[in-house]
Amino acid sequence: MRAETRETRGEGASEQKTGARRLGEPTVTAADWVQAALQLIAESGLSALTVDRLASRLGVTKGSFYWHFEGRSDLLARALAQWESGATTDTTKTLSSVTDPHRRLELMLDAASQAPRARSLYAALAEAAHDPTARQVLNRVAAFRIGYLESCYRDVGLTPVQAKARALFAYAAYRGLIQLAHEAPSVLPTDWSAYPVVARDALLPPRFERRAARSRRRARRRPS
Repeated sequence: MRAETRETRGEGASEQKTGARRLGEPTVTAADWVQAALQLIAESGLSALTVDRLASRLGVTKGSFYWHFEGRSDLLARALAQWESGATTDTTKTLSSVTDPHRRLELMLDAASQAPRARSLYAALAEAAHDPTARQVLNRVAAFRIGYLESCYRDVGLTPVQAKARALFAYAAYRGLIQLAHEAPSVLPTDWSAYPVVARDALLPPRFERRAARSRRRARRRPS
């Protein structure tokens, strides 16, 4: 579930340019603008996203921007599409290669239980959920992630009702942790070692529970 993996840099840090070199200097690509936009949103919020501010961070003129994008809304849509892909299908492709469903859940819950950063892209977007584009993307990401968690809980033997409840509980804990780090970081513990253990105990079904759930399903299928 953890999507916010890039380290944030200071507001005045220069952004990377990855385009072909011109007059000895690399040029700015559309991907550079997108990455700079995501970085700026994570650091300062969606309202801070302006073409002027991005151009200043990248050390270029606005003409470069309009070579790649029709306007701010076009950039935002493409930036959020990239984040959505990384937060959903790109992540689950890797997880789906883990054949043991119990281990797959362990990996997701462990990643979601790490100490959150005070500023994250997810928290910044949630803060801007009044924006129609951001709200639609957040809704799709949440629905995808909860659905994937639900399927993983079913794979370890839980009933559909139990799997749905566990998935909602797990995702709510993850989202709440990100929000706390954003709104009230002082309440989070300085020693984080206990939290992942508590989260795992609360959210990961023991292996014997998987066997019991499968036995109950088999019993219901037997003719009376």
